[in-house]
Amino acid sequence: MHLTLTNALKLPQIKQCQVVAGIQGLNREIESINSFDAPDVLSWLKPNELILTTGYLFQDNPQQLEQFVIELANMNCSGLVIKLEEIPQATINIANMVNLPILKIPPEFSLSDIMSPLLREIVTRQNEQKESGNRIEDISGAGPENLSYGISGMKEVKFHQITGGYICTVLPLTLQWNQRNDSTTYKQLIKTIETLTEQYKIDNLIRNIKGSLVIIYLDTIPLGNPQFHLIITKINQQIISTLSKHLPLKLTLGVGNYHTDMNSLTNSLQEALQSIDLGKRFYPGKDIYSYKELIPFTILQYAPKNVLLDIVTSNLAPLEEHDDETQSDLIKTLETYLQSNLRPAETARKMGVHRNTIHFRIKSIKKRLGMDLCNDNLFTLKLALYAKRLLDNR
Repeated sequence: MHLTLTNALKLPQIKQCQVVAGIQGLNREIESINSFDAPDVLSWLKPNELILTTGYLFQDNPQQLEQFVIELANMNCSGLVIKLEEIPQATINIANMVNLPILKIPPEFSLSDIMSPLLREIVTRQNEQKESGNRIEDISGAGPENLSYGISGMKEVKFHQITGGYICTVLPLTLQWNQRNDSTTYKQLIKTIETLTEQYKIDNLIRNIKGSLVIIYLDTIPLGNPQFHLIITKINQQIISTLSKHLPLKLTLGVGNYHTDMNSLTNSLQEALQSIDLGKRFYPGKDIYSYKELIPFTILQYAPKNVLLDIVTSNLAPLEEHDDETQSDLIKTLETYLQSNLRPAETARKMGVHRNTIHFRIKSIKKRLGMDLCNDNLFTLKLALYAKRLLDNR
C-alpha cells in the first residue's frame, strides 16, 4: 500500500504541519522525498515525489513560488512542504485550483525532522511489499543513469545517523533470475544480508533498482572504523557464497569507495558500477570487484596508446622479450608476486608451481630488469603492468 499525504498526516511529527492549501489533493501518493534550496531543482523532480524546502528562494519572489506550484502540479508531484513564515494568498489560491497540497512546517522543526519519519514510513511500506513476494524487476536497460536516478531516494532513514561513512555496493540480479521469479531465494538473500550486518554491528540500506540490488553499508562509529572495508569485504563474500548455493548463475558484485558525505551517494554508486565494468575487462572470472583496487585502470584508461606503450616498453621490455623467446611466464610471475605482497609461497600457490620455481623466476626478473623489487621500484612496475593489461584488453 502506497503512502499518501492523508496517511502521512497521521505521523506524530507530520500532523503538526499545517495544511494551508490543496486539501482536495491529500490522496496523492508519495513514492519518494526530495529536499532542495537550489533554483534548478525542477529538472530533478519526478511524479509522486513530495518536495521539502525552507522556502528561502521564494522569500523575496512570491511570483516564483506561484510558478513553482504550477510546475509541481504539472509534474504530478505529491505536494509541497515549506518552512516560510507566511505563504502568500495568491500561492494558496493557485494550489487550491490545481489541488496541490501545501504543508507549512512549524518554526521549531527542521527539514530533517519532517523528512526522517516520512522516509521511514516509505521504507517500511516498501519492505512490506517485498515480503509479499513482489516480482524482481527486469534488469534490461538498468544502466548507470537509471540506477543513479533510482538511488536519489535512498538518502533516507538512517543517513542522519551517519557519523563515520558508508560504502555502496551493487549486485545485478540478472535477467535469468528475473525469469525465475524466485521470491524465496530473494527473501533468503535479504535475510542473509541483514543477518551478516547485524552480526558485524553494521547498519544497511537495501533497495532493488531496475533489477540490481543496491546495498549501502553504514559505518556509525564516531571516529570511523578502520576495519570497515575489510568487514564489508567479508560480508560480500558470504553473500556471493550464499547465492551460489541457490542459483546456478554467475553473479558479480561491485563495491564503491568509502565516503563520508551523503551527497556523494551517487558517486559511490557509479564507482560500484564502474568496478564491475572494469573488473570484468581486466580480471575476468572474479565474483567481487572493488573500485579501490581498480583505481589505476580508471586513470590509465584515458591515456593515449603511445603513452601506455612507452610505460610498458621502458619498464617491462626485457621480460616481454624473454617470454616471447622462451615461452616462459616472467611477466605473469611478476604480476602475481606483486599481487601476493612479495610472498613467494603465496605466488607459487596461485600459479600452481613449486616455491623454488618462483624463487628462480624472481631472481631472473631482478637480473633482467637490473633492479631490486623494493618500494622505490614497485609503483613503477605496477603501473607498467596495469598499462600492459590495458593495452592487451584494447
